[in-house]
Amino acid sequence: MTTYLRRALPLLLLPLAVTLSACGEETVDRSELESRARALGTEPEMVYVTDVPGYTLASQSVSVIGDHGLGGAYTKPGGGTIELRVDERRNDPGDCAKSGLDQAGGEKQTCERDGESWYLASKSVHEYVREDGGRVIRLRADRESVTRDTLRKAAEGVHQADDGELADVLPEGAGDSGGQVGTERGDLPKTGDGAPQDPAGMTEGTSG
Repeated sequence: MTTYLRRALPLLLLPLAVTLSACGEETVDRSELESRARALGTEPEMVYVTDVPGYTLASQSVSVIGDHGLGGAYTKPGGGTIELRVDERRNDPGDCAKSGLDQAGGEKQTCERDGESWYLASKSVHEYVREDGGRVIRLRADRESVTRDTLRKAAEGVHQADDGELADVLPEGAGDSGGQVGTERGDLPKTGDGAPQDPAGMTEGTSG
């Protein structure tokens, strides 16, 4: 009898374990996520995230870049910011090897292949650039506050957001309103009705 109970007990507990597991899962409405993306001015496919130890995405930094790209900033307590920008591909990321100049600051820059990405570095800033499915992904940071090794880890960890990550990244808003909800575009001037700005040169070679 004791042997029978030992064998039967795991089977008896299995339905309970499955039930508890299901209770811990949150159902994400894909149509709602698509509406939230459209309200922001982008598409779910343009949302990428990364995972860097010690860094978290600043929710207020999430904004539209260019026509319908998306950008955000990962920050670390005590200093250090990694800017993530995603937009449609217009030029080959490898074209950086031809220019030799940081378009943002006018400084000379180096450009070299590093794994699946290109690594660009000037005196003050550096970035990793890679392409994925016709989209250009850029991770940029100040050289004094973010090391190349840390920036490389961010580039290696970047990936298209799944539904759970989309729910965390996309601001909640007014569904299909089509307007920008919950955040301001990062490339619009503070005053007037001028054209979008590109102060950091982050959208060079994209639709911005």
